[in-house]
Amino acid sequence: MKPKNSKNNKLKFLIIGLGSMGKRRIRNLLVNGEKNIVGYDIRQDRNAEAKEKYGIKVIKNLNDIPPSDFDAIIISTPPDRHGDYIRMALKLKKHFFVEHPTSDDGYKEIFSNKNLSIVKAPSCTLRYYLPIKMIKNILDQGKIGKILAFQYHAGQYLPDWHVYEDYRKVYFSKKTTGACREIFPFELIWLNWIFGSRVKEVRGFFNKVSNLQMKADDIILATVKYNNGILGTIIIDAIARKPYRTLRVLGSDGTLDWERFDSGIKLYSAKSKKTKTITVPKGHQQTGYINEEEMYNDEIMTFLKAISGKLKYPHNFADSRQLLNTLYALEKSQQTSKRS
Repeated sequence: MKPKNSKNNKLKFLIIGLGSMGKRRIRNLLVNGEKNIVGYDIRQDRNAEAKEKYGIKVIKNLNDIPPSDFDAIIISTPPDRHGDYIRMALKLKKHFFVEHPTSDDGYKEIFSNKNLSIVKAPSCTLRYYLPIKMIKNILDQGKIGKILAFQYHAGQYLPDWHVYEDYRKVYFSKKTTGACREIFPFELIWLNWIFGSRVKEVRGFFNKVSNLQMKADDIILATVKYNNGILGTIIIDAIARKPYRTLRVLGSDGTLDWERFDSGIKLYSAKSKKTKTITVPKGHQQTGYINEEEMYNDEIMTFLKAISGKLKYPHNFADSRQLLNTLYALEKSQQTSKRS
């Protein structure tokens, strides 16, 4: 039976991984009124930091907490460790939320346990980001006509991601869990959502073009074709000295332009020959973080409501597998493409 999130029966959470995202998930739970939190990280300095900052209980070993002491698990480890903790959650029949993956390790077990009455939630943070929700509404209303094509660029210099730690020692500098490899399918979550379709064809390039001291590729150039005929180009990089999250959508009756750091959405009307700018309200940035907190709070609120049965979580592991398959297809396209 699913536990209910009520004043008399609060949920108990185990957060595995107390790096930047694990600490953020603690804040998300606290904002949503959930205070019964236990944290675990293999690094004792992170355990100590989370305990001091947020007053939560921490454990040095997962064997130190019996399964009866938590109802749900939040997995905020590096992506190459997700599978182990997914299997743990399934074995213990605990609700779980997991950050965005770079492999499908654990998915076989998820699909073979599809009848378990637990919530299995893969992260889809940007679907809760206010400007993206606004863009979705604009496109759904047909304000630029039929969507024909788009350009998208997300980039930021990798050493600026976590200025408080050496990027060379973090998972996003490794080949299999590299920043660009992680971000490409992560961005597709919301791109697929706003365009109401999935990628049918993809081709492009992964490369390392900078002098960053890592094995991971630092740029992806991809062209995509959606099932509904929309064409697009996507650039994901870890080399842009100025951060970007820039979208241009070409419609039959106009264009939409959005640059996340300009806090506005621009709509050009072919009929009036004028451009209208829609202001996007800014959210709250936690010190040391670039993205606003609100979308993460809302994402965890949805996870909580899914546990209580109030709504269905909007993104599932079949969706996530499809996104990973698009990533794998892109990698295969580079391996098999002809070079002159």
